[in-house]
Amino acid sequence: MNIDLPTVSDDVMELYMYIDCAVSQMGEPESKNLRQLFDFIRQKRQEIEEDRWRANPENWGACCPWPDDDFPF
Repeated sequence: MNIDLPTVSDDVMELYMYIDCAVSQMGEPESKNLRQLFDFIRQKRQEIEEDRWRANPENWGACCPWPDDDFPF
């Protein structure tokens, strides 16, 4: 299933919340196409969150801080 929609970040995030709530109450859908749509929205949400995390300067270097006196070079 190819989905080529212009996706707005906040709309995808909101739609993901609705999907997540529906799946938690009713379970995963039986329809293959609907599951693919849900997976597409989940993937887009993940990409948006990753981009937002990388774009925030407060997160830069947060993954591997070096001690002040022990630089690797």
